[in-house]
Amino acid sequence: MSNVHDASVTAAAGRAPQRILLVDDDELELELMADRLKSLGFETHTVSDGSAALELLQTQSFPVVITDWQMPRMDGIRLTESLRGQGDSETYIIMLTVLDDDSSHERGYFAGVDDYLSKRAPDAKVVAAIRSAFRAVEMRQALHAVREQQGASLVSDVASGVLADRMRAEVKRAARYGRNLAVLVLQLESESGTPVANTLAQAVAIVSDAIRVDIDFATRYRGRDGVQRIAVLLPETNGAGAAGVGARLSATLAARLLTPLESFTARVGCSSFTPGQETQPSQQIVSNIEALLREAEAGARVAPTATSQRRTEAS
Repeated sequence: MSNVHDASVTAAAGRAPQRILLVDDDELELELMADRLKSLGFETHTVSDGSAALELLQTQSFPVVITDWQMPRMDGIRLTESLRGQGDSETYIIMLTVLDDDSSHERGYFAGVDDYLSKRAPDAKVVAAIRSAFRAVEMRQALHAVREQQGASLVSDVASGVLADRMRAEVKRAARYGRNLAVLVLQLESESGTPVANTLAQAVAIVSDAIRVDIDFATRYRGRDGVQRIAVLLPETNGAGAAGVGARLSATLAARLLTPLESFTARVGCSSFTPGQETQPSQQIVSNIEALLREAEAGARVAPTATSQRRTEAS
């Protein structure tokens, strides 16, 4: 049974209240956290499980969701997966947990969790995490605004924004832990030089099979120039390592991809992220994400790692 509670506060003049949805099956913990956030100046709404949260999110907007991990009916991971599966890439999700091991955190990150927070964290850490969450939401909204202004999506992949949001998450993680992040762009062209769009879905499947499971990420997207390409995100990989992966993926595509009679070329470009950019304003982070793709695309156009294949009989 859903227990919806509003703990509204007066918004600062000229600013909308910062709305947070709290999800926890423990009524006492839920009330304590709601009271804490209310005293810190946030508007909070609470529900007692993931199913109730999903239902409420169908009719109301909450930029930030703070959810417990372990709950009956629908736990925090399943709630996150359901939201992301419905195409919700804007909501910032913070997981409340007592689990503090890397493997548990990685499971949540790959489900779409943005950050973790201990229920016993001091107020200063709670405020810092939530302020960071609202800045991230602002960045996501800025990215969508950029797409609309340009008249075409920066990364209008088949999942409508999944690439942009995954890039933002990986840039944030790289900055937080001081780790490398590389981006590969693969562009398939026929012997005549025209893009090979009708084989990209098969190419993405081949690439996904050839990269690290639950670490790397590959998807198809359409750039501002209208060309469909494949983007591959390689966490904890520097430029030299990414170049090696690109050469391997190019060879793998040549060996496994079934194309029309005409041969094709797999052009590969790469770029890398320097930790520390996450501290910059949201709009600048959007520009940095765009720059990563543009640099990799430029490499795919002018300095390709190329292999070709010609089929000798029709499929």
